[in-house]
Amino acid sequence: MSKEGMVTLLKDALQLEIEGWLFYRGVTCTLPKGEVQDVFIYLTEQEEKHRGFISKELDHVQAGSMLDITGLGALSETTHDGVLADAVRSATNLSQHEASAIHTGMLLERNSWEFYHAAAEKATQPDEVSLYKQLEEWEKIHLHLLEKAYDLLKERIWAENRFAPF
Repeated sequence: MSKEGMVTLLKDALQLEIEGWLFYRGVTCTLPKGEVQDVFIYLTEQEEKHRGFISKELDHVQAGSMLDITGLGALSETTHDGVLADAVRSATNLSQHEASAIHTGMLLERNSWEFYHAAAEKATQPDEVSLYKQLEEWEKIHLHLLEKAYDLLKERIWAENRFAPF
C-alpha cells in the first residue's frame, strides 16, 4: 500500500478510537457506581491505549519511517466477559439507560471491528496486516463483551415490562 493509503487508514483508525474513547468516557459519568461502570472505565482505558499506539504509528509513517509494531504486545487485553455479565445478572437497579449505553458501545465496536477487518485486507506490508488484525481482534473482544451483557439485560427489561418475544 502507498504511504498515502497507509496514512489515510491510520487517520481513520485514530478517529474511530477517539470516538470510542469519548463515548465511553462520557457515558461512564452517567452510570451508577459498580461493576457496569467499572467495565466502561476499562473500555475507556483500552480505547485510550489504542489511540496512543495508532497516533505513534501515524507519526512514524508521516515522518517517512515504517510501522513499528514491537509495542503491540504490551497492549494485551483481557476479556472481562464474566465481569459484565455477572454485573448485569446481579444488579437490581439496571435500566434502559444502561442497555442503551451497552447497545451504543456495541455499534461503535462493530464499526471498528469491520473497519479493521477491511483495513487488514487492504494492507500489503506484514506489519500493517498484523497491526490491523490485532486491533480487529481487540474490537471483537469488546463487541462480544458488550453483546453478552446486552442480551442478558434486554431479556431482563423485556421480562420486567412483560414483553413477550414473538
